[in-house]
This record gives sequence, C-alpha cells and structure tokens, in this order.
Amino acid sequence: MNRRSGVFSFMADDPLDATPRDGAVKLSDIYLFFWRRWLLIGLIFLAVVVVNGVMLMQIQPRYTATAEVTLVDPRQNSTPIADLLTGVPLSRQVVEQEIATMRSKAFMIEVVKRLGVDETSPMLKAGGPPPLPLRVLGSVKRFVSGLIRSKPAAGAAGKPSAASVPLPQTAPETEAAAQVLAGDMLQYGPAADRLAALLQIEQSGNGYGISLSAEAADPLFAAAIANAVAAEYPRFSLGLRSQAIEEQVQLLSGRVEELGHNLEEAETAVVDFQTRVAGVNQDNADRLNRQIENLGRALIEARTEIVTVEAQRLQVLELVAADGPAAASQVLDSPILNGLRLQLSGHRIERSRAAGQFGADAPQVAALDAVIARVKEEAALETARIVAEYETRASIASAVVASIEEKLTGLEQLVNARSRNMVELAKLRRIADANRIAYEEFLKVATESAQLKALQQPSVRLLSFAEVPQTPSAPRSLLRLAIAGVAGLAIGLGAALLLELTSNSIKTTRALRQATGLPVIGSLSHLRKKRAAQLLGRLGSGAQLPAAERTLVEEGRKLALFLSGAADRGRGTIVFTSALPGEGKAMTAALVAHALAARGQSVILVDAAQDSAKASRAPSPAAGDTEAAGPVPGGVVRSPAGYWFLSVAETARTGLDCLPDRWIETAVTSLADKYDYVLINTTPVLSLGNVSSFLRHADALVVASRWNATAQQTVETCIERLRDLRAQNIYAVMTGVKRRAERKYEYPGFMKTVKPWWKQT
Repeated sequence: MNRRSGVFSFMADDPLDATPRDGAVKLSDIYLFFWRRWLLIGLIFLAVVVVNGVMLMQIQPRYTATAEVTLVDPRQNSTPIADLLTGVPLSRQVVEQEIATMRSKAFMIEVVKRLGVDETSPMLKAGGPPPLPLRVLGSVKRFVSGLIRSKPAAGAAGKPSAASVPLPQTAPETEAAAQVLAGDMLQYGPAADRLAALLQIEQSGNGYGISLSAEAADPLFAAAIANAVAAEYPRFSLGLRSQAIEEQVQLLSGRVEELGHNLEEAETAVVDFQTRVAGVNQDNADRLNRQIENLGRALIEARTEIVTVEAQRLQVLELVAADGPAAASQVLDSPILNGLRLQLSGHRIERSRAAGQFGADAPQVAALDAVIARVKEEAALETARIVAEYETRASIASAVVASIEEKLTGLEQLVNARSRNMVELAKLRRIADANRIAYEEFLKVATESAQLKALQQPSVRLLSFAEVPQTPSAPRSLLRLAIAGVAGLAIGLGAALLLELTSNSIKTTRALRQATGLPVIGSLSHLRKKRAAQLLGRLGSGAQLPAAERTLVEEGRKLALFLSGAADRGRGTIVFTSALPGEGKAMTAALVAHALAARGQSVILVDAAQDSAKASRAPSPAAGDTEAAGPVPGGVVRSPAGYWFLSVAETARTGLDCLPDRWIETAVTSLADKYDYVLINTTPVLSLGNVSSFLRHADALVVASRWNATAQQTVETCIERLRDLRAQNIYAVMTGVKRRAERKYEYPGFMKTVKPWWKQT
C-alpha cells in the first residue's frame, strides 16, 4: 500500500500553504471580520435606530422656559481664606443652600398657591404616556420589585403610624405654624410634587446666578411656571430670613440675660476668696520653685553617677570573666594594670620561645609559668581594688540620691500647701474672664441681630423673566438618533464578536489540517439536498449539468484522481466516514465512485451506513443490471452513474450491528477481487457503528467534515478514536463549502486564487 509518501505534492487546492501567517491579529483579519459580519451589524444598527425612531414618534414634544435670578449675600465679599478652610468655594455653598430651599416642599406649595392650580390642572400635567418599550420595562421593574420587596411583619398592622405618634410639647406659635403647614401639605401636596417634577433648578456657571427652568407640553404654561417661581422666591426667602432672625434675637436675648447673671456670681466669688486668703505671697512660691529645680538637677547628676559607675563595673567584670584580670586595662585608665599587661605579654612570648627551644616540660618553661601566674594574681588584685572603688562610689551616690529625694518631698509638700489657694484664685479669675467675654460677645451679636432685622432685604434679585419658547426642547431627536446609532453599532459589534469568539466550527482547510494533523486532499462545494439528489440522478445520463453541479463533479474528479494515485497498482479499498451524521460522506463517496467509473475503472460503492441509499443509489435498475450471487454477495445493482452499488443491510437482511466480522471480511475480499476500487461508506466514528470492522481492509480512509458546521473538538475526538483503532492512511475532506463565504475566512489574496463558480463556466 502507498503510505502517503510522494502524494502531497499533488495537493494544490489549499492556497494557505503559500502564505504562512503568525498568530497575531492583522488588519486583514479585521477586514475579514467586518466582511463576514457586516450584515448582522447593519441589521442590529438598523433595528436599534428604527426602535428609537418609533419611540420618538410616540413622545409628546415638551417646551422649556428659563428665568434667571441672582443672590445678594454679604458673604460675597469674604476673603479667599473661607474657601481654603472649608475646601468648597463659598459661592457654591451659598448657591446650593438657596437651591435646596427652592426645591423644598414648602416653597412649592407657595408657588402652587400663587398659580392657583391643583393636581388636576392642565398646567401641571406631564407629557403623554411613555413609549411601549419603556412601559414594558416599567412593568417588569414593578414586578421584580414586588417579588423582592420584604413583606410587613405580622404585628406591624397593629402598631401606630408615624402620623399618630404624639409630637413633643412646643410653643403655641410653633404649634400653630406646624398645623398650618400640615393643612397646606394635605391640600396642595400632590400639586407641589407635580410642580417639582416640572422644574429644573441649577447654578448658572460658577457665580451666584441660578436658572429656573420649567418644562411643559404648552409653551405658555412653561413660561408661566418659570416666572411664577422666579417672582415668588424673593418674598419666600425674605420671610424665611426674617423668621430666622426673629428666632435668633429671642434666643440671644435669653442667653445674654443668663450670661450676665453668671458673670456677677463669678466676680463676687473672686472678691470673697481674695479677702479670705490675703496672706498668700507669690515671691515665696517662686523661691521654693527655684530650690526644687536646683535639687532636681542635683538628683539627676547623682543618678547619672550611679548609672555610669555601675556600667563601668559591669564592663570590667565581663572582661575579667572573658579574658582574665589583665584584659580590664582596655577600659580602665590604670598604670599598674597596663604595666602588668605588658609584663604578662612579654613573659608569654619568652615561654613560647622556651617551650619551642627546650620543650614544654623543661624547667625554664615551668619557671616562666610561675612568673606568669604571679603576674596574673597581681592583676586580679588590682582589678578587685578598682571594682571595690566603683562599688564605694555607687554607694555614696545612692546616699546622695536618697537625701535629695527626701528634701524634694518636703519642699513639694510645702509648695503644694502654699500654692493651692493661688490655683483656686486663678481658677475663679478664669471663670470670671470667660463669662465676661461670652457676655460681651453675645450682647454684641444680639444688638447686631436686632438692627439687621430692621434692615432686612431680599437675598434674591430677578435678572430676567422667562420668555415663551418657540421650539420644543425635548425630545432631542437628532441627538437621540445619534446615540441610538452609536449604541446600535456597539451592540452589533458586540454580538458579532460574541459569535466569532463562541464559534468553534472549522471554516478553512488550514484549520482542519491543524485540528486533525491530516492532509486535506480536497473540498466539495455546497449544494442543497434537493439539487444534490437531482445531481446523483443525472450523473451518467449525458444531460447538460448547471455550472454549480459541474463544479461539484469536477471537485469529485480531483478527489478521485488523488485517491487513485494513493492506492497501489490502480486498485484498492477506500473507506469513507465522518465524525457525526450528516457531514456529506455519502455524497463524497458517490462523486468519487462516479469519477473513477468515468475513467473506465470497475467501481463498487458499498453502503454500510444505511444513510446513503437514497442519496447515492440510482432508481431501481432495469432488467439485466443486477448481478447474481456467487463469490460476490447478492444485491449488487448498477447505477446510471457507471458504478455498482451494494447495500449491506439489504444483502445481509439484518441490522448492521449484527453482522459478524467473518461475513464482512469475506464480502470485502470477494469485492476487492472482482472490482478495481471498493468504496465503503461506513457509519460515523463517534456513533456506535461498524467503522472499526472495515479499517483493516482499507487502503485509504477518508474523513469528511462539513464546512462551518463541525466543531473542532468533535473532529479532534474523531481522529483520536481512529488512531486508537490503529487506522492507516487517513485523509480529510471538507464538504459543503460555501465558496462565497469561504473567501471571508481566508486571507485577502485567497479570492484571487479561487474563481467563483460563475466565472468557471
């Protein structure tokens, strides 16, 4: 058998071999992506724009009128340090406070009163019903909110409501004002809510200007609402400021009276205390303080002496314990120790020389050892004397510390006894001074507040009234259409990218080769099932075929040419299979059988899958076209396409899964002896089929994979299964290739190498 050697040079139907590519994304990939998905992107873009246009047609036009006011506040002349302390520009703080007041429910009620309208007035009506998509979204939102909203507790029904809880006791005038406000809320509250929904209040630029914009379906209503708000707010603001100043004056007056009484009591307490403790002298207290300071410094010096002496003593003891008494000369300034250390060093040198000259047991060495021991003993005595001296100094310093501490204790008790009265006097004076300062400040503020009440002016000035708008302000059709277009493009691109990223089907012969590791020996064009059945019926009839069918027959001829070259001596058994059903293996086998028969070869197509009888078998043959049983199994009929056809299921008269391997081996051997080529169409590999029964008889195995339909993992699993079965001479074929779409997955030059079918006629 031919084992693939020398046949790959015949493969010329894959132009990708001439243009190797790396894994990076190139401009050509982006171009091909848009070429493949432009229709999807365009449809989504058009759908989004159309839906948005329909929604715009259902939205009622709205008109916006704007009035402008400015704030007059004495804090406008403040220094920039106020901005630095708060971190927020003072102008913005003032404007935000005024805007919050304008948006309050109380002010909206005053505007409703000025307009003389209620919640049923056409002036306060919103636009028409929202578009259908928004209504659907609102219904879904309410449904979901109802599902996740927590249910009230069982005992909550019996609990009193917030309105029924009694309010704390207040002044009669405050209680009357609260009752009036509650009545206004009950009567004008719904209308105020509708009015607030129609207003837009915001700061104009970075200054003290405020724009009041009202939106309504009627331009006259919009201008009326904006002008009413702009005219009513100065009066409302002046009333609030006057009320706040009145409350401030009352509060300050009561506080000033209380502070005056406290100041009188504090000054009386200071005079009484000075009369009672007149003998306190400040000079004596200062002298005692100086004595305490001197004793404190002496105490610090004595404790420092103790710490220093103890540290030196411990250091000497550590050196003696580690290196002997002579090592203490490193930290002690003792001439005796230094001399002993030099003698010891010299004696050790002489001993070393004597030991090297006379031996370690010589009398000279023993004499030097005695001298060294005596020197060490003298050094130990000197070191012990110095350590004892350190201990004496430490004892003396400890006695000094105890004496100083005793004196300090006595002086401190004396100072505390003499200065306690002075501390109490200073405390009383501070209290009196603090009360005096607070009294003066509150008195000043109360006086200024009383004067400000008489000079109070509105804090808002009207800059411009709202004019009647001539053109609607909403909806902004062009802007919304532009946004819809951008959103449609984004959604279309997202959907196209999602399809590209989630698609794992094989779309090119190069991808098929990489997934399977097999040579791709050809590809067959796509043809609808009805036309494919008609094509098989017209094969061999001599009728003129359409261009697309002629192209498919030519592709089958090229595939047959390769397979005939791959077989030995112009004979062989070729098995056709696929990973899953419906991948075109029956059509591939029929086209190859027709092409081989057209070359004068005797070909028989064996249907061992029961899925190709209708697709590859010709109509019932005429008399004389049926071969009798003999060495060849009965039931062989001749197709008009020129090849012989055998259905294994009809011949064996049993299911394919019940056929014994001996019967299959006998049938295939007898067919191979009589016919030049035996083409066997088997069941898919990944189903419970019989492909393994024919593998050992096959000279070549052709695996069909449908273009843009078979997943890469499926093909890889199929090839792994075949290799586990020790299949030899495996080839891959791409079927159902849509040539126009194929060019959208290849590199740009591919369309120049493959002519469309309409140019091949």
